[in-house]
Amino acid sequence: MKTRFLLIIFLSQMSHAALPPEYQNLKDLKAIFNYIEKNETILSTLESIDFETYTIRYNNGCIATFGRKHSPKPKGWVGPADPLEYKSTSCSKEIK
Repeated sequence: MKTRFLLIIFLSQMSHAALPPEYQNLKDLKAIFNYIEKNETILSTLESIDFETYTIRYNNGCIATFGRKHSPKPKGWVGPADPLEYKSTSCSKEIK
């Protein structure tokens, strides 16, 4: 009984460490929007934002791709996802 109680307490403390999806989505949206806001070409020709693939479409077929910034974490770490960062664009003229 005592072991079961300790296991429940241990697991309940771990479950609260991750960032809820609505807050992670807001952080992702802000990262993408900040990138768009800094690039006049993208801002003026924006077509869509895809959160499933972390891409934005602009300027008749250009695609800018974002990905998670990788940072080392200790083994067993549970918490928010790494922030999104600009990775690349499909257009020959790269916008940063």
